[in-house]
Amino acid sequence: MPKFQFNLETLLRHREEIEQKEKDELLRLTYQYQTELNHRYGLSLKFRDTMEELSLQRSENRENQELNLYYLYLNRLTLEIGQSEKRLAELQAQVQAQKEAVIEASKKRKALTSLRSKREKEFAAAVEKQEQKEVDDLVITRYGSREAGYRATVDPRQPAADKPD
Repeated sequence: MPKFQFNLETLLRHREEIEQKEKDELLRLTYQYQTELNHRYGLSLKFRDTMEELSLQRSENRENQELNLYYLYLNRLTLEIGQSEKRLAELQAQVQAQKEAVIEASKKRKALTSLRSKREKEFAAAVEKQEQKEVDDLVITRYGSREAGYRATVDPRQPAADKPD
């Protein structure tokens, strides 16, 4: 039985590799996004804790120089949170674009995979048809040789012994 060979197999493998690279890139970008999200959350916690400490210091009427340090630190945290928000927005856009790239690569691979599947089914049907033809030819040949053997044993020119006259 002949083996199925898909003439676009190398292209299919190439598209599978591209799809895997796109998925890996999406995973990397998603990891960066999650890391930045955790960083921003940590900054927000520091901001909240510093605000609580500042209100405690105010209620105790601490001196202005010490309170100024709290305000400077809060300003710095606000700036860092803003920068983190910008990075998050950029990363989110990159993740979305990469998701679309993965979907496109997947579509291209699936198109070739379905074409391969279709051709494989056609090949299997053709092989089965050929095998059935060979079996039919074998049966016809056998039947023909048996029929010829039967005719040789019964000569129509001789009268049959069991024929009543």
